[in-house]
Amino acid sequence: MLPHRVNVSAILPNYNDAVLLPRAIQSLLAQSQSLTEIIIVDDASTDNSIQVIQSYLKLYPTITLIQHAANQGVSAALNTGIMRANGDYIILCAADDWYAEHMVRLASAAILRFPGVGLVCGDAIVSRFDLPAPFRRTLPYAKDAWISAREFQAIAKQSYVGFNSSGGMLLRREAVLKAGMLYPAMRWHSDWFLYFAVAIREGICYIDELFIHINMRKTSYSEGKSKRTTQNQVIRDTIHILKRAHPDLWHTFREAALLPHYDVRYFVLFLMDPVLKGYMTPKLLWKLLINNRMVVRIGRYMPYHVILQARRWLRA
Repeated sequence: MLPHRVNVSAILPNYNDAVLLPRAIQSLLAQSQSLTEIIIVDDASTDNSIQVIQSYLKLYPTITLIQHAANQGVSAALNTGIMRANGDYIILCAADDWYAEHMVRLASAAILRFPGVGLVCGDAIVSRFDLPAPFRRTLPYAKDAWISAREFQAIAKQSYVGFNSSGGMLLRREAVLKAGMLYPAMRWHSDWFLYFAVAIREGICYIDELFIHINMRKTSYSEGKSKRTTQNQVIRDTIHILKRAHPDLWHTFREAALLPHYDVRYFVLFLMDPVLKGYMTPKLLWKLLINNRMVVRIGRYMPYHVILQARRWLRA
């Protein structure tokens, strides 16, 4: 007999985001289907984050606080929460995002319809520091349907695929553990690798409803990819970890020309490293040429949703 309820743990890392934390926490507490637990992992904050979190601990027994003695980074904080989580499914949150109140309810219903699905994802409203207005980011998948692992692999090889933030999806915890959780060496791309590893192995369900509000600040963790030397090392480490730790995924990732960030500047990087050179295909070369900055420059006078659609079409 199938369960009538899905146990879901939300994991919320924090480092010096005392001002933004209440919005994220309150949106998790306001879910129309309550979470099994909310695990807040404070990564050695130096502001008043602990006082803010403790004010919630007194009122909500489902909230647990874990404190790192020293700052270890977002991936390590999320991994701490994953190891402590009791839910069958988990949400990997961010302090600067907030969540639609129906997210857990709709995703749980999908999990009950499609038991064992690796992840359930939805749409996002994205606010970027460099754009005048938020926009809605949808996903290019069949709606309200289970896309099996084999079907997802075929889609990834034939067309552009992507996801919104890992906070806008429910991930099966066992699948996350199998994927190695989040690799700190992958830095701001660690969640990208995680949800593709889960999707390729266990399939997905996409619900065309708003799940998450993503707040991309100029100081956001992911903006570190603008530092060229560091970003090159992150790309190199990501492909090396794929090859070493997940050989069963190598072929699908390579055939689909999957990369967390496309830029023509990586071409030389791939030629100089034997493992990266083995990952290169004509399809990946094309995607590197149709890079983010090129599309944005061409479409700088167009609405951002048009740029996104053009990027998907060119990378298909």
